[in-house]
Amino acid sequence: MRRFIVISIIWLVISGINNPLSATSPKTVNFQAEVWADNWFALYVNGKKVGEDSVPITTEKSFNSEKIKFSASYPFTIGIYARDFTENLSGLEYIGKANQQIGDGGIIFQIRDLSTNKIVTNSDANWKTLVINKAPLNVDCVKSTSPLTECRYSSISPPKSWSLSTFKDSTWKSATIFSKEVVGVKDGYFDINWSTSAKLIWSSDLKLDNSILFRKTVKASDITSLVSAEFTLTSPDLGAGNLLPKSATCDGVGAPISLTWQGAPKETKSFAVIMNTVPGPPRPGESAATSHAYMTLFNISPTIKSLPANNSNIGTYGQNFQGKQLGYTPPCSQGPGQKTYTFTIYALNSTLSLSAQSVTEESLISAMQGKVISSTVLNTFYDRAN
Repeated sequence: MRRFIVISIIWLVISGINNPLSATSPKTVNFQAEVWADNWFALYVNGKKVGEDSVPITTEKSFNSEKIKFSASYPFTIGIYARDFTENLSGLEYIGKANQQIGDGGIIFQIRDLSTNKIVTNSDANWKTLVINKAPLNVDCVKSTSPLTECRYSSISPPKSWSLSTFKDSTWKSATIFSKEVVGVKDGYFDINWSTSAKLIWSSDLKLDNSILFRKTVKASDITSLVSAEFTLTSPDLGAGNLLPKSATCDGVGAPISLTWQGAPKETKSFAVIMNTVPGPPRPGESAATSHAYMTLFNISPTIKSLPANNSNIGTYGQNFQGKQLGYTPPCSQGPGQKTYTFTIYALNSTLSLSAQSVTEESLISAMQGKVISSTVLNTFYDRAN
């Protein structure tokens, strides 16, 4: 009897190995991809197209967000085909009109496990990308009256099986992170509650690279690393609801608040910080502006984790929006109602070779292009009536 039991157990083990139906099948999970694109995208999972932008790329100013549901089991490979609108191979848009120009792209996305509501992956510099259409190669053709014949371009077909898990992407380059200001987010972007880890990405050239591919394999272990690596920015000086203290504004002494951050990528070589707001209508004698920077600060050491209030010796201050002044200038916004003031910290893969006097918000953002590993924001609020 004992011998029979042993033989039976051995037979069950062997039959389990040879019979795949007896093995545990990978658990299927329901996910939701949340995407905003300038201008269009298609989403693939393990080589199968599961959805695309519902607004045709030919629609003028097609800036909208999409939520696409799909099922998969770990690990699974995500492929995204992203396109910026161009009228033809010239790489231009609005051809023949006064605003004939080179357009620019941008995409942000996150994928949510619907059973836990956790983000399992999002757009950042860890995605691989391949440019399949680039134009115009001769940017001086932007005002040409015959752009299709005068503008040069480079175009290839998407590699076969590029969105499958078995595809080798070792020669592809890492995605590049761009700021909201550079991409010019609008419309549907604000309909989604983005994780602070989700970044606007593209290839290295936001303007000339018109059609690109993204891909990444998502593993179950990514969920833990994503949460632990979340880059956050806080301040102990804020009141309830992130209210900016009066002392930080022109109604008080006009002193900057302290900042603290954590979760920066280990590859960080320097930090930069910008405090800005979207200004209201210009005062008499002022020019209209899309942003007012109250502080630009760069080349902060990667070992630094906080800025004290009234900081004077950490990093290098550039100009604020008040002419050529260096350092902090306090908010003094006109008009009634609560205003929003945003602090953004950028983790960079290098230091910046800039002189303090040359740095404006615009020039700092420009100098950081292609160097941003990650970034995160802290929105603060103030009402001058209080």
